[in-house]
Amino acid sequence: MKNVLIVGAGRLGKGFVGETFFNAGWHITFLDKDPRVIDELNKTKTYDVTVHTTEEVFTHTISNFDAYLIDDQQSVIDSFLKTDLVMLPLYPVDFEDAAKALAIGFNRQYELDPSAKKTLICLTNRNHIIDRITNYFRDSLANDDVRAWFDQNVVVRDSIVRRSTDAVTAYATHIETTAVSSLIIEGPVYGDFSDVKWLDVRKNVEMLKDIKVFLINGPHATTAYYGHWRGHENIPDAEEDPEVEKLVNGVHDATVQAVLYEYPVTRDDIRELEFLPAAKDEMVDSIFRVAYDPIRKTSPHDRFMGVIDLCLKYDIDYAPITKALATAFAYVESRDPNAVKIQKDIQKNGIRPTVSKYIGRPEDDVVVDRVVNNYKQLQQEATASVMTPGA
Repeated sequence: MKNVLIVGAGRLGKGFVGETFFNAGWHITFLDKDPRVIDELNKTKTYDVTVHTTEEVFTHTISNFDAYLIDDQQSVIDSFLKTDLVMLPLYPVDFEDAAKALAIGFNRQYELDPSAKKTLICLTNRNHIIDRITNYFRDSLANDDVRAWFDQNVVVRDSIVRRSTDAVTAYATHIETTAVSSLIIEGPVYGDFSDVKWLDVRKNVEMLKDIKVFLINGPHATTAYYGHWRGHENIPDAEEDPEVEKLVNGVHDATVQAVLYEYPVTRDDIRELEFLPAAKDEMVDSIFRVAYDPIRKTSPHDRFMGVIDLCLKYDIDYAPITKALATAFAYVESRDPNAVKIQKDIQKNGIRPTVSKYIGRPEDDVVVDRVVNNYKQLQQEATASVMTPGA
């Protein structure tokens, strides 16, 4: 039996990665830093995933897995030595800690069998960080000999996640996921996982990921932030709101123009990438999940600012994107620590310095001006609505 080591046992790790490899007959080992995540998995040694395909909805019970805390060194070593593939469904901020924790596995692998090769696949929406992640792993190794072995025998690969996976919490043991499109993985890779459905190895993943993040995640985040501002709690309700739809279409149209100017692709090429078949009885995606971590989503080169950079380069109107950014800065959600952090910065320093800080442009920059003006307009509309009887 083949073995997969899944570092990160949250929604995506359990609901997509775990379910996919379980169906292929692989043995699964989960590692996570959160004791509650591991405790919940180990209570019954099972969890349920409701899968929405284009034709049917069914629930799989996932079992016969191992689950350990990532600081359990002996379990990390044992799991690492026998694994055929390492999957890392992590937020960008978690990769450095994961690299430090897995270093003992790499060091022991070098000692016991330096002929072994390993493939690490990163599942994150942040692009252009694979070199940084690779260096996290290299820097954590014992010495230069191990690093030289790592350079020859280990590949760290990016991927494009194109399916929704959600649960009440990261430690929940009932997860819902869609299964309508494959995980696109950067090649080449070591090892053979061709027996696992929904994994598709391709070239030019960095370019494709830029396009995917811009064309899918940008409008999706716009739906969440503006939908939240207009009082919706889930994505389907927000999508039915004509005002939200209007802004989302504006963001999408500007993005399509920018992508076609910047990348060697046709409209048919990007349509294939952005088109995701509808899932049967598709789960109701929460605004909370899609809007989570506005600091990352408003950062330089991400889904909003990356497109604005291209719009400035090619003289494309980006007005809808600055309004989308303004709704992200207006996002108030006590359960989201980075949303709370942005609101505290606005209260302490004001909206202009806060926007400048997070989008990475000077306070007197034209993009900052436009985001701030849109933000103030939103606040004025909210005040007028409160003051108007019956509004």
